[in-house]
Amino acid sequence: MSVLYVAFKGNGNSANKIVRNLSGDKVFLTNSYSGLKKDIDNINGTYDFVYMFGLDKSLKGNVRIDCLAQRGDVCLDSDMDYNSIAMKLNKNGIIVNIGNTPTQSLCNEAYWYMLRKFNYHVIFFHVPSIKYITENFIEKVRTVL
Repeated sequence: MSVLYVAFKGNGNSANKIVRNLSGDKVFLTNSYSGLKKDIDNINGTYDFVYMFGLDKSLKGNVRIDCLAQRGDVCLDSDMDYNSIAMKLNKNGIIVNIGNTPTQSLCNEAYWYMLRKFNYHVIFFHVPSIKYITENFIEKVRTVL
């Protein structure tokens, strides 16, 4: 099973910190709309699963799994079993909410392009700011994924 982990660039970014600490193939996206599309277009390889991580400063120690991404009038959704992943994270002590309202954000844009590129085998995790990302938190994510 081949897996790709994706986050945005930036060492102070909590999503970046999580991905840097996971084992496997990784891609760090540029923090701009045109840059991230170019980064995604340049990803080579075939992956069974793509796990994306993005920062949401409104989260306070919990995680949100986003199911949908929207660009213009086109809405795409993941075909991965995000409910099962949410249950596993919850059992490991990470509170997970499921989000199904796409926002007009850099994360949504990246998710939309990745869903298209990897035939919907993508899941997007929004994580809290870096002050909530402990080594224990990262270990729990690593255990589930």
